[in-house]
Amino acid sequence: MTIEQKMLINGLNDKVRQLLLIYERTKTERNTLRDELAERNAKIDELLMLMRELEEKNKKLQLVDAFKASSEDTREAKLKIGRIVRKIDKCMALLNN
Repeated sequence: MTIEQKMLINGLNDKVRQLLLIYERTKTERNTLRDELAERNAKIDELLMLMRELEEKNKKLQLVDAFKASSEDTREAKLKIGRIVRKIDKCMALLNN
């Protein structure tokens, strides 16, 4: 084996070692990123569930508000009916006289 061949083989060996180091670093980084992605996906799922719960609460609160408004409307309607009944009573009293 000549010196050139030995140098070529040593150079190739060095490059293979570098490639192996790069491969191992990349593999470690990929695993780290995969773990981070799994954590973030879990967090997203958790936040989506919380969002759904809050939307449901919001719907319930809106429904409660709608009933509150209806009870005020009912009160107003009762007052108007009361006034109308009193006017009818006055008219009947005038007719009976």
